[in-house]
Formats: sequence, C-alpha cells, structure tokens
Amino acid sequence: MASGIEEIVPSSGMEDNISKMSIKDPTRDSKVVIAAIDFGTTYSGYAYAFRDNLNKRNTSDETTMVLSNHWQSGSDARLVSNKTPTCLLLTPAGKFDSFGFPAEIKYNNLVNDDEHRGWRFFKRFKMVLLHEKNLNKDMLIADDQNQSVEALTVFAHSIRFIKNDLQKQLTKTGYDIDDVEIQWVITIPAIWNPRSKQFMRVAAHKAGIKDEQLEFALEPEAAAVYVKETKVTKQRVSVDQHDLVPFPSGTQFMVLDLGGGTIDISVKEVLPDRTLKELHRASGNGLGGDSVNIRFFEYLETVFGENVMSKFKSDNTYKAALYDLEMEIEQKKRCLEFDSKSNIVIVIPPNLVDLFEENDKSFNEHVQSLEGIEYKKGKLHINKTIITEIFKPSVTGIVTLVRDILTQHQITNLSNIMVVGGFSRSQIIYKTVTDVFSAESINVIRPTDPDMAVLKGAVLYRYWPEVVRTRRSPFTYGSRLLRLWIEGDEVGKQIKKGHEVLCGDHFEKFVTINDEFETGQTVTVEVYPVAADTTKMTIDIYTSTKPNPRYTTDVGCEPLGRLVVDMPDTTRGLDRRAEVIMSMGSTEIVVEGKMMPDGTPTKVVFDMLNAK
Repeated sequence: MASGIEEIVPSSGMEDNISKMSIKDPTRDSKVVIAAIDFGTTYSGYAYAFRDNLNKRNTSDETTMVLSNHWQSGSDARLVSNKTPTCLLLTPAGKFDSFGFPAEIKYNNLVNDDEHRGWRFFKRFKMVLLHEKNLNKDMLIADDQNQSVEALTVFAHSIRFIKNDLQKQLTKTGYDIDDVEIQWVITIPAIWNPRSKQFMRVAAHKAGIKDEQLEFALEPEAAAVYVKETKVTKQRVSVDQHDLVPFPSGTQFMVLDLGGGTIDISVKEVLPDRTLKELHRASGNGLGGDSVNIRFFEYLETVFGENVMSKFKSDNTYKAALYDLEMEIEQKKRCLEFDSKSNIVIVIPPNLVDLFEENDKSFNEHVQSLEGIEYKKGKLHINKTIITEIFKPSVTGIVTLVRDILTQHQITNLSNIMVVGGFSRSQIIYKTVTDVFSAESINVIRPTDPDMAVLKGAVLYRYWPEVVRTRRSPFTYGSRLLRLWIEGDEVGKQIKKGHEVLCGDHFEKFVTINDEFETGQTVTVEVYPVAADTTKMTIDIYTSTKPNPRYTTDVGCEPLGRLVVDMPDTTRGLDRRAEVIMSMGSTEIVVEGKMMPDGTPTKVVFDMLNAK
C-alpha cells in the first residue's frame, strides 16, 4: 500500500463526475477574483482564480484554474520559487523597505558592509501568535537587533506587500480589477485560538483589506479541499484499463500539514455530495520545520560550546556569518542528501572557528575527540545518526499525534494520509510516516506540489465554503459566573454576600471540545443585567482543553476575551434578557446580539485583544 495508489471499482455513476464541485449558488458572490494569501512562518505566497473560470468548470480539474506567483529567489532570474521568505525589512526610520527575497538579500548586504545598524529586519515572527498568551493590539516584537516594533505594524506591512504584489500581478495580465472586486482569503493554522485570528483580522484591516472582503481558511482544511480533488485513486474502467480519480464518497483521510512553524492535522470524510465532514477536531503542535533548525543550532552548541555560540549569535560582528550559517542549515535540512559515508556536509563560517580558537584550542583537535563528526577544509561532516536525532522530536511528534487520533478517538476506517506543506519535502519525515503507517495498510501520499496545497485549496474553499459540511470545536468554551454555593465546592472559591453563599470562578460551559457543528451553526448565550440600571453587561469568556472544567482557574483553562453587550433600555429593570448568538461552525467566531423577547438587534463586541 506504500505506493499511494488504491484501486476501487465504481459503485454508481457518481464517479463519472467525481471531481466536479456541486456549486450551489455561484452567483451569490459578485467578486471577480478570489485571492488567497498563505502567510507562513518561513515562507509566504499567494494564489488566485477568476470566479468566471471556476463557474464554467470547463475542465475536470479545478486546481488547474488556480494561478500562483513565481518569485525570483536571487539575482539570477532563472532561480524562481512558488513562495518568498517571510522576511520584512524596515528602514531606520521605521518605514517599509522590502519583503521576501529582496528584504533578505538587502539586509545581508547591509550586514556584509557593516551598515545594518538601525535597520529593522524581522523573520519567523508568525509564531508569536501561537505562543504569546497575552496577545494584544499593543504587543511589541523584537527585530534582528532586538529593537522593538508593534507586532501589528510588522504583520500589516507584510500583508500589505503581498496584497499589493498580487494586485500588480493582476494588472500585468491586462485585467482592470478594482479592490472591491477581490475576495481575500488568509490561511491560518487550525491550532490557533480565536484571539490569534482576531489579531490577524485587525492586521489585515490595517493593511487595507476590508473586513467584509476577508475570510480565513484553516490550513489543513484548505489542503483537504485541494487533495479531495487530487487524482490519487486507481479506478478500473475495464478489465485491463484503469483511470486515476479523486477520493470516492465514504473515503476517510487525514491531512498532515507540515509547515515551517506548526504541524496541523485534520481528519475528514468525503460525503456523497462531495462535501467534507470533520471526524476529529483540528490538532497539532509547534514542531514544524523551524524546530529542526533550532535543534541544529543546539547541536552546534555541543560542538563549539555554549559561550562561543552565544557570542556568535549575539555579537553584531558575526551577523553576516550567522546569516550564512542559517541559510546553509535551511538548505541542507530541505535537501538532506547524505554522502557515501552517510554524512551531511555543512559549510562552517571561518570566523566561527576563529572564535572557538580564541581560547587557545585547536578546533581540529577538538573535533577529533567527538563522535560522528569530522572537520575537513572548512566543512563539518555530520553522521546520519546525529542528523536523525536532530529530526527525532519532530518525527516522533508527528507519529504520536497521528496515533493518538487513530487510537483514542476510534477512527477505524482511515485509508489515506495526505502529507502536505514545505516540511513534507523532508525525506526523513516523509519516509518515516510512510514506513510506519503503510505497515498498517494506510496509504501515505505526498502531492507533486505539497507546498502549494494549502494555497490552492484556500481559493477553492472560498469559492465553495459549503464544501466543509461540519467542523469540530478545538476547545471547550464557557463563561465565568458567580453561582450559588454547592456542597463540595472548593473552600477558596466561597464568597459571602449578605445572607447568600456563592461560588466564584464557575466555568459555565456552552461548548465541549470536539463538539460537531455544521457550517454556520451557532450557540446562544443568555445575558441578564446585574442591576436595574445596567446598560452594558460584560461576560468573560474562557477556553479549556478539557471536556468538563469546573472552574475557570482549572488546569487547561485560559481567558479568551470579553463580551460587551449593550442593554440600553432600562425600563423593565432586572426583568431583561439578551441573547448573544455565537457562530461556532465557521473558521472564526462571529457574534450578534438580540434583546428578548422581541429579538431587537443590540450591539455586542467580542474583544479578545484589549480585555484584561
């Protein structure tokens, strides 16, 4: 089964049109162009399609209608790439200078000429949205020289550049496309919490994308939309003839989206109408390709010493050499070609060796005392055993995540694992996943363009959002309430008000982790005033990674944000009720409010970036 080709025999006439999308109402949206931005940790890019071309469906492969840009990856115009590095360069005055390859090249030249001081260079900054617990609009992030800039400014500059470049590309094609005629989609990791999504929406707005023209696509979900239509299944059309077709109805498959920063996993089932049902909530971790780079440098600390590597990375004198070493490791990590002695060869900057030898030590002699490594003519020859250990946490993390989903959540009919994302090009990763799961009769398939699957799928998803029939909640959601004391409550939670004994920090659950929601499905939270003259009510919303938290202070609980509900009419005093309707079946939470019993609309703000 390791070949990735599965033979099926058609059971109905549906397979004849298996790759054609059942567009329900293509006229509902008048946007001329659907444009997707994949804002990645390491690399970014965009893809687009003309809605009219998708409407025509004049080919059996919708993915061929999705166009993408080719970035020049150096001074040689022949070196092109589907994506550009997620690198931003600002001038010493804080103005935008460049993004992507141009930013990377210019900053490197500035460093080589020792003219980089004061310039502001940012890279791999997306991960702050995964790791920062106190994410807010005023948060600062440090550049390459530890100068702080507002994170929103950095993200907005980056998104604006990609947006403008796409619009220039459209102009080059000869089409006169107005801003209002473009529907934008930004791809985001499925494991992001709603606060990170709100931050990205604010950044996109600052970059010039209007809220009503922006939607998010979850990265593994977009990849699932793409691979669903990829011809990977062998179908018998006669006794001695087969065709390749997309997954048939009933196929259960997993998408492993292996990016630079995150590993995202989504499990779907193809329904008879070609829509997708989510079988397990999106999950993952932060052990993407960049984590290998980090461990590579940690290994170099064992070779050169912690003090030497710390100075090499922090001293501006070595900036150019550090940059060269980072590029060398990134390139070797992706190619991972071993020589005849099962070694990877890494070019080491001469001044790193000189820095080591400042302590009157010979680096050559030092290396001879180490196992699995040799130093010849300025190059380290590192044995495959060591490289395997560097990759091991990521490999183990992926296999463990997949196994947990399959075993703990009783997904028993999974037939295919689709591996996508830039990190999937790593042969160690791909071979391990293939070896482990093909032994369990699961096909492991990597598309020919794995790093473009998310982008192309995002365009197709926005064309037909209903393609995702159901989603599952990544968290348990609830509000913090003060309720009557119950025997058995924690003594530390007891609050006395007059003659009443109350319990604080109660987690009032309204969604349980892994609950299934159809697209657009909502939940309703009832809100009551605390006093007769209350005109605004605030409700603190929490998430939990546990199914049944008791208190908002329990392990796994985190504050998410604050609902502010307008209740301006105080005529009925305490006898008032508002309902907050929250969309839980979409890619982000959207709220609306109504005053009951007549359903009069009222203003509700869900603030996840300013609430303390």
